[in-house]
Amino acid sequence: MKRLNLPQERTFTGPALIWKRVAAFFIDILVLNLTVLFPFRKFFQNLIPKGSSFSETYNYLRSSTNFTTYATVISFVMSILIIMYFFMLEKRMGQTIGKMLMKIYVVSDNEVTKPWQFLVRDLAFLPIFPFVLLWAADPLFMFFTKSNQRLTEILSKTKVVELYSLEPKAYNII
Repeated sequence: MKRLNLPQERTFTGPALIWKRVAAFFIDILVLNLTVLFPFRKFFQNLIPKGSSFSETYNYLRSSTNFTTYATVISFVMSILIIMYFFMLEKRMGQTIGKMLMKIYVVSDNEVTKPWQFLVRDLAFLPIFPFVLLWAADPLFMFFTKSNQRLTEILSKTKVVELYSLEPKAYNII
């Protein structure tokens, strides 16, 4: 029996599938929820009176300048930690934990990715106007561009790709 071997494995990169990007994002949000958001949960629970109705809670929040100040500072700190998660992992490895599990990664249109590009990619996580508008607009861009890029990816000249392979098979000839 002869063994016929085809050429070595051929691979190419292309835009990552949308379902993989969404799954990677949800995995990242789960990681962030456990590491960044969970420690602050107790803080917010202690600020709001227990057993109060919606209207009582609303009136309390509206009248409490302390809560507004604390909530703003804590929200800003959480946002900075979230941006640091995405920035540090994508800058160092080109992937977050979710992207690693989905086998997708971030690349630049240029040969070298600069730090400002990663920061622009993460502007949607800032809880400050006008960046909160990106919460809806940014992911919607994925569905309306040919390359499935978010708005912040277009602005940062980056994209999320995956490695596709045209694996050759060894065939047995009788």
